[in-house]
Amino acid sequence: MVKKIPPRQNRRVSTGRQRRDQYLLDVKVRAHKAAAQRTQRVIFLSCILVTALAVVGGITFGTKSALNALFFKNPDYRVKTIEIVSDGNLSREAILRACNLSEGMNIFSVNLPQVRESLGSLPQIEDSRVERILPDRLVIKVQERRPVAWVVPPETNLASFNFENAYLIDRRGVLLKTKSIAPEYRGLPAISGVKTSNYSPGQALDQDEVRAALDLIRINSEILQTRFQIRSIDVSKGYCLVATDRQKASVTFNLDNLEWQLHRLALLLDYCEQNSKALQTANLMAERNVPVTFVPEETPETLDDPEEIDQQPEVIIPHNAAKPAGKVIIGRNKAEGRRTKGGVPKKASHVRHAL
Repeated sequence: MVKKIPPRQNRRVSTGRQRRDQYLLDVKVRAHKAAAQRTQRVIFLSCILVTALAVVGGITFGTKSALNALFFKNPDYRVKTIEIVSDGNLSREAILRACNLSEGMNIFSVNLPQVRESLGSLPQIEDSRVERILPDRLVIKVQERRPVAWVVPPETNLASFNFENAYLIDRRGVLLKTKSIAPEYRGLPAISGVKTSNYSPGQALDQDEVRAALDLIRINSEILQTRFQIRSIDVSKGYCLVATDRQKASVTFNLDNLEWQLHRLALLLDYCEQNSKALQTANLMAERNVPVTFVPEETPETLDDPEEIDQQPEVIIPHNAAKPAGKVIIGRNKAEGRRTKGGVPKKASHVRHAL
């Protein structure tokens, strides 16, 4: 009897070790074929990269050539007119030299923000605007700083003040220096007692008393206008402002609440007009009972020729005396000596007026 052996069936190896020891397929690849395949892939990628770069470069070159032909090298866009509109005395040559502009350059090559920055570097210019009007026109609008006062160093004699070596200052406190002084600048008020040795033109003074003096000039022009024309403001004390007007009246202000103080000064000037008095001094720092003095009135009996008034102290002899054998009057000046009656000097009146 022949025993039949069942055919061996494919059975999965049950253990992991048997699976690791089992070889399913051996494939042998030659080394030179693998290297050739890698080389083909590198060449293919390189061709794609070169093609992309060529396309980008061609587009860039073509665009640049088109822009040059249509705009940047087109003779139709050469600047033929540069119009400058200025509200000050800055010359056209100085403005063009500062922003490095000239006729004949391409209008699209002008960097407008850079031109504005160059103009802003000039101390005289407060604001500027540059417009490009196609095809061949540039418009530059300049707003110059307007000085509102002179800045005088400490211990400077205002009577012999040299305008050539002094600074001007605008409403924002920026120092200005001009080569030629316009006639209207000579009538500007002077802010004295300011240390400017560490400053240069174009810089702003950051001193509180200087800012207060500028505010006083501005607010006074709005409230009192020509009733109190400021000639000088002394800021040397630091805590107050001593303003002198064209009539040599001296008024002391606090650094704060200038508008309120000027309204009080307006009431005081009204009082002077109603009573035919001339203001001499006033201290508006006091909140109540403002100390005020008025210019003393001259008596007709002792009034002489005004041309003989001398500011130097001297001995005043009464007119009814032939020689100085009797009483003499020692005055600070002839004007003070003439304000006498009966050989007794007449003092200035001191009035405390409630404002």
